[in-house]
Amino acid sequence: MNWQQLKTLIWLRWMLRSNQKRRAGWGATLVQNFIVVLAGLGAVSAFSIALVVALFPLRNVSPDVLMYVWDGVVLGFLAFWLTELTVELQRSELLSLEKLLHLPVSLSGAFVINFVSSFNTPSVVLFLPAMLGLALGLVFSRGPGMLLLLPLIAGLFMMVTAVTHQFRGWLASLMQNKRRRRTVIALASIVLMLFFQIPNLLNFTGFFGRPDRADRQESRKLERALVSGQITNDEYEQRMKPIREERQARAAGTQHTLRIANTVIPLGWLPYGARAAAEDTALPAVLGAFGMALVGAASLRRSYRTTLRLYTGDFSSRASKQVKRHAVPKTVRAPRNVGTTGATTAFLERQLPWVSEQASAIALAGFRSLTRAPESKTMLLSPIIMVVIFGSMFLRNSSNPVELLRPVMASGAITLVLITLSSVAGNQFGFDRNGFRTFVLAAAPRKDILLGKNLALLPFGVGLGMVPVVLLQLAYPMRIDHSIAVLTQNVSMYLIFCIVANYLSILAPVAIAPGSLKPAKPKGMAILIHLAFFLLFPVAFSTTLLPLGIEFLLGRLGVGYIPAYLMLSILELLLVAHLYPMFLEIQGRMLRNREQRILEIVTAKVE
Repeated sequence: MNWQQLKTLIWLRWMLRSNQKRRAGWGATLVQNFIVVLAGLGAVSAFSIALVVALFPLRNVSPDVLMYVWDGVVLGFLAFWLTELTVELQRSELLSLEKLLHLPVSLSGAFVINFVSSFNTPSVVLFLPAMLGLALGLVFSRGPGMLLLLPLIAGLFMMVTAVTHQFRGWLASLMQNKRRRRTVIALASIVLMLFFQIPNLLNFTGFFGRPDRADRQESRKLERALVSGQITNDEYEQRMKPIREERQARAAGTQHTLRIANTVIPLGWLPYGARAAAEDTALPAVLGAFGMALVGAASLRRSYRTTLRLYTGDFSSRASKQVKRHAVPKTVRAPRNVGTTGATTAFLERQLPWVSEQASAIALAGFRSLTRAPESKTMLLSPIIMVVIFGSMFLRNSSNPVELLRPVMASGAITLVLITLSSVAGNQFGFDRNGFRTFVLAAAPRKDILLGKNLALLPFGVGLGMVPVVLLQLAYPMRIDHSIAVLTQNVSMYLIFCIVANYLSILAPVAIAPGSLKPAKPKGMAILIHLAFFLLFPVAFSTTLLPLGIEFLLGRLGVGYIPAYLMLSILELLLVAHLYPMFLEIQGRMLRNREQRILEIVTAKVE
């Protein structure tokens, strides 16, 4: 690296930044300066708070507790860092290397500037001073051996930033395809949401030594017996002793697991080094700092090579060479028999049973669109995320619901899944955009168009609805007849959901921007219709609970065991399945009358 060229690149970066501020105007400059002041105050506050915590609360804690504190700090930094990475996935170089390729300069200088500039993020501005304050406070409160934390902190930040820089370079080459880019962004957002739920899931599974439901119930039972005078203090202590021993054994197992995880996972080398330094052992801290620096250096070297290959076009050239190498000459390829079935038949050419050819084609095309569009993947995976979040929060409590309440819980979970899908089902034509012209010009009956749309969403509506039912069955087992009745009710709820969603799609379509979930600004009437239908969904689903209510009333009247819930659920499904085609006929005529208006709305340009 030439030092003179490096200084020139730094001066170039400074001038570019100054020109950007000058063009932004005084208002934007004032806001930026205000944000800089807030960031400085936040850094000072984080340093001061961490210093005070290390001087007093952490003075006499055990090495294991100190390791847990650093685990929490590292996980907090990683959560903030991943959030920033999700917001800006694609590489945003401060100095574009592509514009420097024609100049006789070394690109390593610009690469170093871009890498160092990646430290200028809110997570680093907040967590680096906090870690330094925590480390310096521990030096004063626990001794000079805690100075080993400083190289560990430096190694951690170098490793995380270098690996992230390499990851961004790989994504820059991966996301040259726009469809692939949207898929990566959608998956990254989902992974980030699930990452934030890891502590909640670990707490639910009892990883942190939380007593299970039986232990808590037994403890509360003994406490009530002690308060009421049914048992003495000695009997209480004697019966609580095995429960406490079990909890201590569970907590010891959790501590052992965390120590092993911190030893193996590079992100845990800082907490493990802090624990070793608190025990006056220097070797783990030295090896951890050296290992993180080594990982960072290897990632940085790989990132530099990836960046050069990206900007010099080596990625595209290698890809084209591989395609040419593995390509099969057209003369060698066997002719494809369109009329065959099985693996040789194209997916869209298949025929669904019991439906017309037009409805089958629309259903298969709609299903393929839902599985390929990145924005649809995000919306279709949102029910799973909602079930994981709210389900784990609900199952954490120690309640043991009564037998008739468990099907109600399953019905509520199915309702939650279907409501999260209402943004897709309630705006079926908005996602078609210009493709809706095909339906307008097609000779297919309009009821077949609606039937195909409903069938395309069937695997997600019914399939995702079965997930919380299975989880609830594992957590709170239901009777076999109730389990079958809930699965039957799931199908009835989906048919009712389709009937209501079809009306919403016809009456209040909304244009959606391509490649995103950004809707157009609907008119006031459309907003009122969507709000009204959003409130109508739970009311319509509540009708499927009538069989369970009848079974409850029969039980209160003293009638013997009758599986009324199961039998009436089957009858209700047959009734809904009989009414569904009738509603399709009515909705098909409504769609034919409003298709021109729908076409104007869904093909409107969304800014």
